[in-house]
Amino acid sequence: MKFQKNWKKYGIIGIVIITFLLGVTAYSISVNRKLSWIEKGVKDTVLVVGNIFATPVRFLQDKLSFFSKYDQLVEEHEQLERDYQSEEQNRATIEELTKENEELKKLLEMDASLSQYQVVHASVIGRDATYWLSSFTINKGEKDGLQVDMAVMGNGGVIGYISQTSAHTSTVKLLTSPHLENQVSVKIELTKGKYAYGLLTGYDAKTQTYKIEGISDYVDIPISAKVTTTGLSDRFPSGLFIGTVQDVSTDSFDLAKEVSVKPSASTGDLSFVTVLVREVDAS
Repeated sequence: MKFQKNWKKYGIIGIVIITFLLGVTAYSISVNRKLSWIEKGVKDTVLVVGNIFATPVRFLQDKLSFFSKYDQLVEEHEQLERDYQSEEQNRATIEELTKENEELKKLLEMDASLSQYQVVHASVIGRDATYWLSSFTINKGEKDGLQVDMAVMGNGGVIGYISQTSAHTSTVKLLTSPHLENQVSVKIELTKGKYAYGLLTGYDAKTQTYKIEGISDYVDIPISAKVTTTGLSDRFPSGLFIGTVQDVSTDSFDLAKEVSVKPSASTGDLSFVTVLVREVDAS
């Protein structure tokens, strides 16, 4: 019985409060009146509370927007990086193909000038950085008719000779080797049909030139004169282009010329070579 009385009491209070709030609400919608101090307090309280709750919400929205844009920028950056790397790879591939194409053109030009020889074209398949100026390996060997001491051409001129062979590969000893076993007999064209003879004795890595000795000091050697092999050996046939004269000096005894020759063929970055197998028998 007591509970029922309390329930009725609380119900009446609740109805009064609701009626009051409805009255205040209805009264507050009028635009042609001044707000009471209670209404002002309620509105200010609602505004403050709203701002308190809205501030972290706006902060989170801003952060979410920032991270969304950040992820988008990262993705765009990664895509640009991939595009750049792809472009760099394409450029490197084009440069490599262009270089190989130039080498192949030089091989074709040499084929025309080496028509009196049988030739075997080969690819460079191995080169040790420690012996970069000394030797490299090619993909042709005894099965292809290659033998030790056969001359090797590349990039428009003679570069070395076969020093070792196996069934399917061969080692090429370069003229730029600091351990050149045998001197190469060469001739320098002084005038048309006139030559000075000497020996290619080594290679200067600093000046990137061959050294030729054994020429009389009385001989006048022009700069840019053409240097070729003499054929006075079983290794190099006559007339193979070696390079051009770059500098001429006299030895320490003032008895002979020392000639620096710029190689006709660069051996620093070779991909293809030509091996002179043997001279064609004209008979």
